[in-house]
Amino acid sequence: MLPRIVFPTCLAIFFLLSESAAHAQTLSDCRPSPPLPANPKPGIGSLVFSKDGKTLVVAATDGKIRLLDAASGNVQKTLSGHRNSIYIATFSPDEKLLASSSRDQTARIWDLASGRELQRISGFRCAVKTVAFSPDGKMLAVSGNDGMIKVWDIPNGKQLWSLVHINSADIDMSAYSVTFDRSGKKLYAANGDGTISEWDVANGKETRAWKAHDGYVFRLEFNPDYTLLASSGRDATVKLWDTSDWHEVRSMSLRRPEAGYNFPSSGLVFSNDGKMIAASGGGLDDKQTTYVFVHSVVWRVDSGEKLWTIEGSKFDVHGLAFTRDDKFLLTGGIDTWIKFWDMKTGRETRALTLPRE
Repeated sequence: MLPRIVFPTCLAIFFLLSESAAHAQTLSDCRPSPPLPANPKPGIGSLVFSKDGKTLVVAATDGKIRLLDAASGNVQKTLSGHRNSIYIATFSPDEKLLASSSRDQTARIWDLASGRELQRISGFRCAVKTVAFSPDGKMLAVSGNDGMIKVWDIPNGKQLWSLVHINSADIDMSAYSVTFDRSGKKLYAANGDGTISEWDVANGKETRAWKAHDGYVFRLEFNPDYTLLASSGRDATVKLWDTSDWHEVRSMSLRRPEAGYNFPSSGLVFSNDGKMIAASGGGLDDKQTTYVFVHSVVWRVDSGEKLWTIEGSKFDVHGLAFTRDDKFLLTGGIDTWIKFWDMKTGRETRALTLPRE
């Protein structure tokens, strides 16, 4: 365990939110998160665009989901109900629903038109890290720091499966990210022991697991045609996996030598045309008390060539989203700022900050 250190406010938030601290979330130290402070800042947990590109959904660390007009940046609607920071909010395939995951140990399903909470998924011991809809929108996969993955039947409001990759007091049990394949028959999970698991949704059985990263696997994303699965891990690398036989295509690094401790943030996204991939990460000094750098990196998918290294945030960046035309990459940070970056020049062209409400 790390010695007790008094961190600057935003750095403390980083350790609480990203779970990228030096100690692992194991069976023995997986505990409910502390409550939100009074009048918390709305740091960015995730960013996602609607299919028409007109609405930007922002999950925030103040426990609220905001729907922004992408053109003006104005808040169109706010969904309230979570009692702690939100990691992810994402659309259902038909965009009639939103699903969200939170440090309050729940996932929630919302009606987008009314903003009303429809279903609440609980039973987790610790923070719920992520949610993912199946391609047909009938199932929701939910995973948490206690190692539990729940597969939820949305029309019936019932749990189909409760899955655990490993149960150990000595190994990080967390399931940090989940995603369905194109068919919805397979579910893939990013595990705290450095593996990626494949689950058969029909019978709830783990059918494959392979070592992907040194340390935990933090994030998984399929490219638009599902030929590649991207993963980011504790080793501050992003890897691409060929889904035809699951061999590693390439590895791309977020590391910098000047940092004593390099880490990934939860930002990982393919461009809509599948030609670019972006990931966020940072580094701390040897004592893990001070940020050395925070950046987002954009690579070409076909070659691994680094196109842009984007800086300008003082604290970790969890939100990444390409505009629908892929002309801009948006970054969203714990500092509450959303910034637009031109993919032709790599320069910042616009910035907005979330209001407290």
